[in-house]
Amino acid sequence: MEIEKAYFTLPEILVRWNIPEADLIYLAENDRLRLSVRVFGMPIEFGDLRASVDDQPHSMPSERKRYSGLLDLHAQDAFRLFRSGELALTEFRTPNASHASVRGDESPVLCMIGDLVLRREERDRFEAESGFSGSGNRNPEPAFAASSDYQTIRCQRQAFHLGLIQAQVVRLLHEAALAGSPWISGKTVLTSAGSRSLKMSDVFKSQPQWRDLIRSNRRGLYRLACD
Repeated sequence: MEIEKAYFTLPEILVRWNIPEADLIYLAENDRLRLSVRVFGMPIEFGDLRASVDDQPHSMPSERKRYSGLLDLHAQDAFRLFRSGELALTEFRTPNASHASVRGDESPVLCMIGDLVLRREERDRFEAESGFSGSGNRNPEPAFAASSDYQTIRCQRQAFHLGLIQAQVVRLLHEAALAGSPWISGKTVLTSAGSRSLKMSDVFKSQPQWRDLIRSNRRGLYRLACD
């Protein structure tokens, strides 16, 4: 039985992707892969970064609490950490807020390389975007891969970055394909996805190559184009 983990250690990722550690470090330092650290009961201030009159980013606090969970590293901090081995951090980022910081005069988070983890959704996003398979073998590449939220899709070696409604449409089409009935009424899919429009072309007008992702039978039915 496989445990449904929310995050993975870096050695687990290296085995899954079958890449050298130097490649993983390169991805993190160049902000192509966002690494995280686990904290327990830390006094954290969450908020948004906004530009002020001097064009410098300033934090606008929205919530203060003792936080247990994952916090994401900035790329420059990943760069410093991999070179020094450990780093005292007070500034972080999160998937749901652009800024998180240790409150006031509290002690910073002492982070070591062995503390680093990768969120499941970040792993799935990168695999869908890059074409990595779970075994680390790029050949043959899976015809279809998706992040957990379906906003990053890879279909026939082509990457798509989707909006919320678009992602729901693809999720529904993928579920139909897995169930063995890939063709679905376009109006039914769009309504279920929460779209106000009943035309697939309107929903995907921001995706010039959307027909490489979704196929039509020209009689109102649609399916994924990834066989």
